[in-house]
Amino acid sequence: MFKTQFLLEVLNEQVGGNLARLKCLSNLILGVIQCRSVNLTHLASHQTTTAKHSSEYRKLQRFFEQWSIPQEAVAKIIFKKIPKPAAGYVLSMDRTNWQFGSTHINILTVGIVIHKVAIPIAWMTLPQVSKRGNSSYKHRITVMQKVLTLIPACDIYALTMDREFHGVHWLNWLNKQEVSWVLRIKANTIIDHYYKASCIKSTISTKQDVWGLQLYFSSKRLRQEALYVVSNKLKNKEALATYKLRWGIEVLFGHLKKKGFNLEDTHLRDPDKIDKLIAIVSLSFLFTLGFGLLLKARDKASALSKRKSHFRYGLDELRKILSNPQTHHKQLKLFEQWVKADSINLFFVV
Repeated sequence: MFKTQFLLEVLNEQVGGNLARLKCLSNLILGVIQCRSVNLTHLASHQTTTAKHSSEYRKLQRFFEQWSIPQEAVAKIIFKKIPKPAAGYVLSMDRTNWQFGSTHINILTVGIVIHKVAIPIAWMTLPQVSKRGNSSYKHRITVMQKVLTLIPACDIYALTMDREFHGVHWLNWLNKQEVSWVLRIKANTIIDHYYKASCIKSTISTKQDVWGLQLYFSSKRLRQEALYVVSNKLKNKEALATYKLRWGIEVLFGHLKKKGFNLEDTHLRDPDKIDKLIAIVSLSFLFTLGFGLLLKARDKASALSKRKSHFRYGLDELRKILSNPQTHHKQLKLFEQWVKADSINLFFVV
């Protein structure tokens, strides 16, 4: 792999810290892209030194054991690339999980939705007691507190959430923070003290009593089921259209897993180490998606590129560049310019 001086400059500006560890971080970010894996054994083969594989592997282990990657620093790099839309950011909260041996790994994540995909800005590896179940309202508050240190509530157009994220304590807390939100609810949720959501055939333009809260209720018939959502600030078509953007975080998890970086390949179990790994794959995903957007906007679209997502197109091109940087000098220079740029206007934030 080529020298990563340009990436070091960006990381040093936002993350700071020991130069040797910053070099390790930059190599990890590009290594995840090049080998499409987060497994440390594979990543040890993509370090830039001439040390033995066993030495590189142990260096990576020490990196995860000893160094802290501030989530806010990672988020600042992401925000630097993404301009704020006039109406505010659309956020999506969800949880992804998998099992390694007897350990259930659950990661609660909030991401900014762009181009029908989310980019992580705050996350938390849930304690093992959660198993494959839902997060508690305390976990959600912890993650959203991280978000609100980065974005004021007035810059959030809406936080979109699926059915598992209901709960009066949690929703009341969001209301007190003046965060706009849209939540999908179950068909048997009671609306206005008496009616089940499934019995209400039309959208209501006034606020209704739901779990003791005054909320807007909206519904829509889909192909195989009905969609019911409530919101503290958005109503009717606006609430329904905004909720549809929640799917961006599902797309993200697909790219971080089998369709991209194979996140489930990790053998890490410690929550702190997994949080560091998410920081690395978040930056790898940002650079890959952004480069794919840049290439698709610049190059004449071929039949093959049209079939690929922006992320997959960027991933395939970057892997080709990183495997043979001498042959792809111009493309490498373009990637370097992208990484060092202050903002990326190609990001259309929905």
